[in-house]
Amino acid sequence: MKKQHQILNIILVLFVLSNELLTTESNDKIIDNVAYFQGSSSKSQVSGKKGKVITYNSNDGSHDFTAFYNGTFVTQKAGVYLGVFAVQISGPRRNGKGNIDMWMRQDGEDVPDSNSIQSVDHGSTSVLVYSTLFQASANYKFELAYSAFTDEECTRLGLIATQPENEPLVPSIILTIVQLSDGTNTIPYAQLFSSKTQLGNSVSEVIILDSVSAANRIDITTPEDHGTIKYSEAGVYFLVANAEVGSAEGTHASGEVHLWMRRNGKDIPNSNTIQTIRNGSAVILICQTVIKLEAKDKVQLVFSTTNKELGVIVSKPKNEPRVPGMIFATFQLLNEEKPIPYAQLSSSQSQWGCITPKTVKLDNNDGLQCIKNNNGIIEFEESGTYFVMAAAQCGSDKDDGIGDVHLWMKLNGKNIANSNTIQTVNKDTAVLVCQTAMVIQAGDKLEMIFSTDVTSGTLGLVASKPHKESAVPSMIVSVFKSSYLKRSYT
Repeated sequence: MKKQHQILNIILVLFVLSNELLTTESNDKIIDNVAYFQGSSSKSQVSGKKGKVITYNSNDGSHDFTAFYNGTFVTQKAGVYLGVFAVQISGPRRNGKGNIDMWMRQDGEDVPDSNSIQSVDHGSTSVLVYSTLFQASANYKFELAYSAFTDEECTRLGLIATQPENEPLVPSIILTIVQLSDGTNTIPYAQLFSSKTQLGNSVSEVIILDSVSAANRIDITTPEDHGTIKYSEAGVYFLVANAEVGSAEGTHASGEVHLWMRRNGKDIPNSNTIQTIRNGSAVILICQTVIKLEAKDKVQLVFSTTNKELGVIVSKPKNEPRVPGMIFATFQLLNEEKPIPYAQLSSSQSQWGCITPKTVKLDNNDGLQCIKNNNGIIEFEESGTYFVMAAAQCGSDKDDGIGDVHLWMKLNGKNIANSNTIQTVNKDTAVLVCQTAMVIQAGDKLEMIFSTDVTSGTLGLVASKPHKESAVPSMIVSVFKSSYLKRSYT
């Protein structure tokens, strides 16, 4: 009888514990209205060699996030955040030549390994992009700073805003910040760097990632296997690479740098991007994807060059943070039973532009879930806060074109304000980024729009297939809905 009583007590305890577990699970809640900030500036910002804080004057959309017009940004909620910051760099009269540097400050101190450099040539304009992942507490304060170095006296460089006719404004800066999770270390994510210059050649090489600023539930590289990111958990992941490409010190070399991704030793289709380097110029080359990965999958960043003096370049400007050769960020999207909406789209066709805007055609569905794509018309099935990043491979037919390529977005047939970006083409090729975070309603339709301002030749978005490499699409578009699981133990 005593033994039966003990068994009944054990059963009762197990029953209570199982009920408590079920209660805890039922209190978990998926949060769709994540914190985010989308901002821009309609004012040009011109500086000198001393670092200056970048400011904004237009709140283009936000939730649970504090931003001050003096350039200070404050998170209201703890969590992991994605930040993508794009500045339109040039001279006020397009007559300047030199470099623009941009980096991050946290509580007034420079963030290590956050610097990026991009060259400005006479008559040119381009977009310098810095993307980062950061774990923030509530009231985490940060700023963006920039400096300008001109090659000639009596010229100036900076962040330049313009208003093209019949198009959205081209802001001097577009700021996109999206919350990915709450609390501390609640999702798999990592941010890695390359601290060593790596020169390339026509045979592809894996980019070394030997420094880590953050890593949680993703296996980072070991000394024997630098450059391989090992994913411990299956799920949908966003990956974005910022490569500082240029020439070896003192060489002033010219040519092309190619950058793409591999999964388990095989090239990821339609992931390649190309940047022309001219006379030792420095440029940030972007490569990004949203992809479904399995546990134990391995991803590598790969590059090749057309000149052995070109590659991924590390430098240390005076009184500024180090410029890493690569900043690579990756994180898992919400991984519950409910599928997370995402899309990885690209175009295998070259698309030539004109002063009249055109919709970018997207004929490749490289990954798609709860989002529809009708050859460039992206339709959303679920409401929520979405991140969108478009990367256009700008160039010309027969490499003879000179002029500008413009890229912006439309939502439900209307131009999205302050979304325009410009890339100058001068018989070369470069990647032009346009990004946003915004609240989308089910049934909304999004398009990427481009136009060209041609001086000579034919300009547009160029697709190609390099030998023994992933295809280079004329456009790569990555879209995902940001949600997270808020756990309750009451």
